[in-house]
Amino acid sequence: MTGQVDGSPPGVDESGGFWSYRRFRELDFMPSGFLRWWLLALIVLGWAVEQYEGLKTGPVLVYVLEEFDKTLVQWGYVAAAAGLAYSIGAMLLSRMSDRFGRRPLMVWPVLCYAVISAFGAMAPNFYVLAALAMTGSFMMAGMNSSVHAASRDLTPQMGRAMVYAWVSLAFTIGALMSTLIAAHTLPIWPGWRPQFWVGTVLGGTTALILYFAYRDLSERVRGQIVKDQVLAGSVADQTDLGGTDDTSGERSTVAYDEGREIYRSPRLWLLSGTIVFWSLTYVTVSGYVPTYLTQHYGLDPAVSAGVTSWFWIVFTASVFVSGWLSDRLRVRKTITAFGGISTGFCFLVGANLPIGTSELTLTLVWSSTGFFAGFIYPAWCAIYSETAEAISPFGVGRAFGITATLAPIAGLTLNLGLPRVVEIWGWPTWMMIAGFCCFGAAALVGFGKGPWLPSRNKDRGNPLASSTGEQA
Repeated sequence: MTGQVDGSPPGVDESGGFWSYRRFRELDFMPSGFLRWWLLALIVLGWAVEQYEGLKTGPVLVYVLEEFDKTLVQWGYVAAAAGLAYSIGAMLLSRMSDRFGRRPLMVWPVLCYAVISAFGAMAPNFYVLAALAMTGSFMMAGMNSSVHAASRDLTPQMGRAMVYAWVSLAFTIGALMSTLIAAHTLPIWPGWRPQFWVGTVLGGTTALILYFAYRDLSERVRGQIVKDQVLAGSVADQTDLGGTDDTSGERSTVAYDEGREIYRSPRLWLLSGTIVFWSLTYVTVSGYVPTYLTQHYGLDPAVSAGVTSWFWIVFTASVFVSGWLSDRLRVRKTITAFGGISTGFCFLVGANLPIGTSELTLTLVWSSTGFFAGFIYPAWCAIYSETAEAISPFGVGRAFGITATLAPIAGLTLNLGLPRVVEIWGWPTWMMIAGFCCFGAAALVGFGKGPWLPSRNKDRGNPLASSTGEQA
């Protein structure tokens, strides 16, 4: 059942107040005002907690390796296997996002990861923990495409890059939670198992909130959004799939089939490659920098977590600055490339800091790295979603499924390569590799749709203006 609520289009039932939208399985109108922000906040909440679940092992990895008497190389094999599970999950589950809507893959992965964390806290051996890590990675991949597609669904009356700045906020909140919670709870509850119990509580609570509060937009509205964006027209007037309710099943099949065009675009596949380089850099920070600071500079694990937290704090502010600039100037490519190049240089600088560098200096370097890294993801997501929409508005979930499928290539390279590189050449060598990956991300963004230089026309600052005249 679909519905209209909260004073939106005609036919709204206001008797139940704001929460009356929960009576409907899907919303058959474009949310505005507080309802839009509320739905976006729920997306951010769910994705942030899911990120935390996946990253909570990083700050306490040294304890995991110590308890099970394993090496970083052996953990790399586990992480690589989890990356393969992620890729498989992305291929299989991203299709469900376009076929059945975003909500199922927003609720169930969070709940499943809460259960996985509970079993992880009781893991009797290393191999059980490894199997649970793979299962959690599989579920997270399904949520990835739904989160990005749902964020795009809510875009029309706000800048596209700013929407993905909010998605970036979920990444950073999750990463920040993993380091801050570890930094403040390790002195109280030493070891790694308490972190998994924290994940169980957070995941279970969040899943309940999403189940009762989040609702999808109907397929009809999702299909109209891109036409509103491109033609700057009325949502009600821009549908290609109009018709009566008794043809909804047929229209759904046509829409889903149209979305398969996503897989036939070489440009989209090349642009998707950007995420491989960015993911390698991102996971280096989220999964390994605390361990790097502990092993290379001799910092206490709690101190290392605190230093890494500053990367995420500054990154969180930076993504909104870059999102605003991207929507204001409409130069997604330039902003993404700037972020990639400047972040790469920061990694190169950090890799050459000597042993014995003070905690303050390390904090300043990683804070600067976080600032420039914030310029990469929001603008790139905007380019990617707009490029995908130009092919088919009904394949956006599958488009982001492509990126989620390719991202584990970075994970395989990272988790199999990093331990070997560190073992043979040391941590600084890997940090330099991560820096060059940022340069690779800057190069591939050129395949996206859109201009390099700001337009001088009157619509330059309007993120909803017609894109029919954009440069390719």
